[in-house]
Amino acid sequence: MWMYIALCFIPLIAMFICIAVMAKGFKLWKGLLACILGLAAVIPIAIMQLFVGALISAKNLQGILISAIVVNGLIEESIKMLFMFLLPAKNTRENLFFLYSILSGLALGCCETLFYLISGIDSLGLRMATAVIIHVACGALDGLFVYGIKTKRFNLSPFFFSFMLHGIYNYFAGFGQSSIYFYLSFAVILFAIIECRIQYIKIRDSL
Repeated sequence: MWMYIALCFIPLIAMFICIAVMAKGFKLWKGLLACILGLAAVIPIAIMQLFVGALISAKNLQGILISAIVVNGLIEESIKMLFMFLLPAKNTRENLFFLYSILSGLALGCCETLFYLISGIDSLGLRMATAVIIHVACGALDGLFVYGIKTKRFNLSPFFFSFMLHGIYNYFAGFGQSSIYFYLSFAVILFAIIECRIQYIKIRDSL
């Protein structure tokens, strides 16, 4: 059992080591803080999703989509983003804050994978290859939004794309692998990665 638990966090450990070794100016304490903030966000997210999810009655595909955007997208990314405000931006270059945001999103994604493992979900490998990646991409977008505010360059679009893409991903992933719609979730992941690059360039060029 412990081996499977450790397996869920291998992506986080590997990413942390790679960034620590390769990123010039990377601070270990900031990297660890980013991971802790990602893990700490799990509890309020779970509580809010449980409460709001019980209030939303989705009886058709449109309702399910709206529920996914609100519960899985807006709530999750809002709380994740608010926790990232605890990451110091002073004397931190945009590329490093971007990397810290990635670690925060990855920490949350790995923790969520652990919950799915405990609940007995099938296809854990596929779960790690999709949900964890969308958490990383959306976490990076949240970080760009936060960094923009902290550096007085307000831009709502990173956060907008973060919660919208996360919700749409969950909507398509919810169809299950037997449906062709499930594989549209991969297209959403690709779009999220591309949007990370677009928004990062906007922040970088505005500095």
